[in-house]
Amino acid sequence: MVSYRSDGTPSITDLKRILMKYKSIVREERYSGFHLSNRINKMQELIKYGKKIVSAGLAHSHFGNVSKRVGDQMLISTTGSMLDELEGQIVTVPIDPSTPDELDVIASTEVNVHRAIYRETSALAILHGHSKYAVVMSMLCKQSGQIVPEDSESIYFLHEIPVVTGGIGSEELATNAASALRDHKGIVALGHGTFARGATVDEAFVILSSIEHACTVKYLQASLQF
Repeated sequence: MVSYRSDGTPSITDLKRILMKYKSIVREERYSGFHLSNRINKMQELIKYGKKIVSAGLAHSHFGNVSKRVGDQMLISTTGSMLDELEGQIVTVPIDPSTPDELDVIASTEVNVHRAIYRETSALAILHGHSKYAVVMSMLCKQSGQIVPEDSESIYFLHEIPVVTGGIGSEELATNAASALRDHKGIVALGHGTFARGATVDEAFVILSSIEHACTVKYLQASLQF
């Protein structure tokens, strides 16, 4: 069990214990053969696409998160990590919320959103970005609850992009995101950012990029009308 201070953060003693556990797991996995090699490959894939997300302008600073499903667990970036510097910043936690892990404390603050999406959809990878035009368009399309692309490529590929509500890491966001992603590959959380799911990390990245492209075209098209 983890004890919390009055400000809602874990005690220093518990944080040290959790970090020691994490280091112990890493040391043990160095010698576990094939399963370790497979997991390292998946971590390297998340590290690679974390850099791509930042390079493409789909997230910045310490914002955004990435994950990949591995059986009944997931690899996920840690809270406060920078997506272009994910080396040593990915942890393994269970998908089932009824079996929380101590490493949840250092996992992304939106680990519950990822869990809900994995439970409710066929996703094997989830990427979350904070791209500018997607955030702007989510606020402009708040009333309709969806962003309808204007360009033919986005119409064909995305159809429409749901806009969902819920605070960062909230159960409302987890529920709404998972529900919308049953029938769509990508969504935008109102005033927050994009979530994309895929059978691979690459597919999720394509969706994340496509949402920003659709929103950029739609915003500029509307802005240039006289």
